[in-house]
Amino acid sequence: MKDSMLTVRKARSDEFDAVMEFYGQMIDQMQGTDFDVQWRHGGHPSPAFLRESLDAGYLYVGVLEGEGIVCAMVVNREGSPGYDAVPWDVDAAPGEVGVLHVVATLPAYHGRGLARRLLQGVIEDSRACGLAALRLDTFPHNVRGRGLYESCGFADKGEWTVYYPALGHIQVAMYELPL
Repeated sequence: MKDSMLTVRKARSDEFDAVMEFYGQMIDQMQGTDFDVQWRHGGHPSPAFLRESLDAGYLYVGVLEGEGIVCAMVVNREGSPGYDAVPWDVDAAPGEVGVLHVVATLPAYHGRGLARRLLQGVIEDSRACGLAALRLDTFPHNVRGRGLYESCGFADKGEWTVYYPALGHIQVAMYELPL
């Protein structure tokens, strides 16, 4: 999927170092800002999680010609503890649902529509793969992200408690997109 120089695709096995570099930049550039997602080097997203996601074909990248990876996300089949409490609209087995994780765009590229293009590419690919729905959680104060998800058709399912090893039990806003 290519749109105005941004190519959206699954990351290749030979791109692990570039993926690690991308998420390292995200951590460094977002810490202490209004968009700080509380990721930490070696913690979250962990190298093991990213390697597993890449090897399973769950890691998507947005690549700008001549500039490399500028946005990325993982779409696996695993919601965090707490997802099962949400009254989802789509009744589907876990393997039929894609769950978005570590959705990110480098700050220098914010406001250019690249995250939207990445998300739209993932939605198209998920439909083509036969998934029944996409789901995600985000911090309630992530106004930009929430606006993006809602404008792409995701329904706000309210705030719920989930558990992340790095953060403990936290309140997040849940979203779902029937496919």
